[in-house]
Amino acid sequence: MEITFEHIQMENFKNHNEFSSNMGAITNIYGRNGAGKSSIGDAVTWLLYGTDQMGSKLDPRPIDQPDTETVATVKMLVDGKAMILSRSQNKTTKYHLNEVPVKATEFNEAIEAIFDKDLFLSMFNPIYFFTQNWKEQRTQVLRYVDEPLNSEVFAEMAELQAKLLQEHLKKHSLDDLEKVHKERFKKRDVEYTKADERLATLKEQLEKELEGKEPIDLDAIKAEIDSLAKERDSLDEQYHKASAVIQKRNSLLAQIDFKREEAMKQMAALEAIKKEPIEENCRTCGQGLNEDAIDAVKQDMKKRFSEGVDHGKQLQAELNEMKKQLEELQEVEMIDTRKKSAELDERIYSLMAKRDAAARIGRLETEISLAAENKAHVLKERNESQALIDSIKIFRTKQAEVMVKKVDSLFTTISVRLFEKLKNGEMKETFEIEMDSKPYSKLSTAEKIKCGLEMVEVLSQQSELIIPTFIDNAESILKYTAPAGQLISAKVKAGELKVEIKDEIKEVAS
Repeated sequence: MEITFEHIQMENFKNHNEFSSNMGAITNIYGRNGAGKSSIGDAVTWLLYGTDQMGSKLDPRPIDQPDTETVATVKMLVDGKAMILSRSQNKTTKYHLNEVPVKATEFNEAIEAIFDKDLFLSMFNPIYFFTQNWKEQRTQVLRYVDEPLNSEVFAEMAELQAKLLQEHLKKHSLDDLEKVHKERFKKRDVEYTKADERLATLKEQLEKELEGKEPIDLDAIKAEIDSLAKERDSLDEQYHKASAVIQKRNSLLAQIDFKREEAMKQMAALEAIKKEPIEENCRTCGQGLNEDAIDAVKQDMKKRFSEGVDHGKQLQAELNEMKKQLEELQEVEMIDTRKKSAELDERIYSLMAKRDAAARIGRLETEISLAAENKAHVLKERNESQALIDSIKIFRTKQAEVMVKKVDSLFTTISVRLFEKLKNGEMKETFEIEMDSKPYSKLSTAEKIKCGLEMVEVLSQQSELIIPTFIDNAESILKYTAPAGQLISAKVKAGELKVEIKDEIKEVAS
């Protein structure tokens, strides 16, 4: 888009009661100091934004005529299409768009549709750009510059670092990847310290366990314990078997004595039956018994004797069986194995203590091995995160370098510092313009104007917008490259205000 001014008119604007002039490809304004040269540039910016050329709020009414109405009108072409803008101010501000009165909102929207305020002021006044905050300057320059592609940055990095980062960027953005691994590094760093301390503690415990001890063959100890346990169990078994035999013999002997006594009692009972007298008289009434009664008594005695004999035979048979069982049980000598078992137990317990010590040592060695593996794993992840963080730093550094090259390629004499490298290696955003290795703040007035004109040219090329440029104090520079758009220059020269219009476009003005 190209904007050209055809005509500018002012009434009661600062020290101008009336001013009207056509504008050409080059418009030179001459006059002494205070003649109102700068006011012509201020009239344009006040008309558009209510500010002076530096973007500060402006009240353009003449000091000696506070009640008069101030008017500024510009007729311009927007890509060849005519547009007339007008602003007037007395007690209120009025706006006209193509000579039609409009509200402030509609007027401002019409201006915004053509160009951005900061962009217009930066291209209209070569000094304005550098009055902005560095962040605003940076944003304005980078607005039209594409960020470097990852492939461009990777090409500048070491192959291993580039491959490492490329693989991880498949899952996360660069910012997210940095957050993930900064958090993981911090966590693993703490874990590594703890893992190192645990490993050292376990090694100290192992040293204490091994202190003053001969090497222990755990398998040999287990085999000896098993052997001694078998020996002890064999003794216990012998003792229990002998004890069982003795108990059974003692039980049989007691039963035999009891059965023998019972048999003897039975024999005595038979003898008593034999010796029983047959009573011939009734024991109750004393009368004599008849033969049948006497026979019955005899039969009863015979029956009882026979039953007693049978019972005696049964007792004798039981007694003989018990004697037979007793004979079958070999008489054993009760050996006291408790002392020997106690000795074996003592040896077993001693070996078990060694076994347990060996087991503790084994567990410690296992824990040490696991702790060492964990420490190595934590260190590996910690180092991986550190490597990624370092790769991201390098990526950002290379990205910044590529970006600086892109921006620097836009300029001829200007160089731009976009980043500042911190002590920790990270890149911090900044913005500073330099010319001939001098920062903008150290440049002379002429150098600042030249620097501003080059910035105007770059902004024009990047935004594809061409607008008029107003150079104040143009007498301070003898030779410079004219901007792509209209050039309006104000130069101090003795005499009254004078406007000189040139329609030819020159690349170099003097």
